[in-house]
Amino acid sequence: MDLIFILLILAGGIGLLILELVAIPGTTIVGLLGLGMISWGVYNMYGEYGVAWGTFSLIFCLAVAILLLIYSLRDKTWKRFSLNKSIDSKVNELTTPVAVGEKGITVTRLAPIGIAEINGERMEVYTATTFVDPNTNIEVERVEGNKIMVKPL
Repeated sequence: MDLIFILLILAGGIGLLILELVAIPGTTIVGLLGLGMISWGVYNMYGEYGVAWGTFSLIFCLAVAILLLIYSLRDKTWKRFSLNKSIDSKVNELTTPVAVGEKGITVTRLAPIGIAEINGERMEVYTATTFVDPNTNIEVERVEGNKIMVKPL
């Protein structure tokens, strides 16, 4: 087997290990395929080019794998990939309170949660009965904190 082909197999195996450690965390097919390619490349290196080249390729691949493992276990590595934003919005931040008995109209289908317009404000509402189609008149049944239960008229 040609030396360039074996080196490409080894590089592909190392590339798959990098992909496994950085982009696809967890033990998956990609990591196992990378280890298989490295093992096959080292095995062929021993068989085709002797003990010296085989040992050199084995030590090189082990050193690269250990360096990748150390790099992936660093705290700063994963901070670059993590999401640093938080959600600070709340459901139904109303300017005017909603009372039982008020009427409105559905904007979206309530299945059983959807958007309705009550007192000129759009808000998330719930229905305990059936599905309610858009543009249906509704009435507020009860209000529990931010949860507004409605029924169709």
